[in-house]
Amino acid sequence: MLQKDVKLDNTSKTWVLKKHIEFLQSFGKERHQYESSMMEFLRMSGMYWGLTALYLINDGKIPKEDEIFEYIKSCEHSCGGYSPAPGHDPHLLYTLSAVQIACLLNRELELPIEKIVLYVSKLQQDDGSFTGDKWGEIDTRYSFCALACLSLLVIIH
Repeated sequence: MLQKDVKLDNTSKTWVLKKHIEFLQSFGKERHQYESSMMEFLRMSGMYWGLTALYLINDGKIPKEDEIFEYIKSCEHSCGGYSPAPGHDPHLLYTLSAVQIACLLNRELELPIEKIVLYVSKLQQDDGSFTGDKWGEIDTRYSFCALACLSLLVIIH
């Protein structure tokens, strides 16, 4: 017999919007904790998802936009790709997240668009597929990431 791990009342609960906003704003502040360092490889994508949630529930307001954009710039590589955190290798997944964050901030035109386009195009294989990085793993999600990057940067319509 299946058993629920949580018992919920049938009464509706009030959504405490302010608490959700505070949680999203505080996410990632404690970067010296063990858990934070172990999750560093997810930081750029995590920022995108957290900022998107914050944007949606906070009337389009994202605090510390300049600080966020500076973080994106700190993950930029000379090849045009972006890494999840400083000191990591660039990857198509994190490049897309960086572009998406810049679009949320209305700062996509401040990105090195030509370098990003070159980075993405170099990851395309002869059969049309894309690798995620220089190591060559091919996955269908990378095709989406490439198209999304180029579309968001208004390279394709």
